[in-house]
Amino acid sequence: MANKTYTLMHEHLLDTTGELLSTMPFSKITVKHICEKAEVNRNTFYRHFDDKFDLLDVIVKEALQLMANQFDVDFFLQAPFTAINQFAFPDSLSILDFQLKDKLFEEQFYNAVFKELAAMASSSEVLWLLGNMQVIRIWNNNLNKPYSFQKDYALFDQIIREKKFPGID
Repeated sequence: MANKTYTLMHEHLLDTTGELLSTMPFSKITVKHICEKAEVNRNTFYRHFDDKFDLLDVIVKEALQLMANQFDVDFFLQAPFTAINQFAFPDSLSILDFQLKDKLFEEQFYNAVFKELAAMASSSEVLWLLGNMQVIRIWNNNLNKPYSFQKDYALFDQIIREKKFPGID
């Protein structure tokens, strides 16, 4: 078990990053920004996290663990993108809305979500669905004008159901 000081510092770094995420795009945040805002040195940061991407993975993992008991697998299997978009916590919704405009954050966030959902997967059906969702993300990222995962999640669910991309025969 980690000692109390370590745990408090870990939480302090997570909280500080949460504050930064409310005002600054993830792609612009550096370890230096986090350390300055938290009033710690870089060595302290690196005792807790490998880099800012590892820190974001921890934030997403902790959020998903909090809502895991509310996870409805049947609903997820029917409308996975809608289910993911409903993983909103009142305190973090505005931060998430702000950060999802940042492509680096969006990619890292969804990768972390998929990683945690794969770990929570209770069947091969869920794993196949996660794979299909990744294919949709890749397809979408290669469009000249990509759809928004935040706003167009119903379209992505339709692609899952119909197994057909818009405009492709």
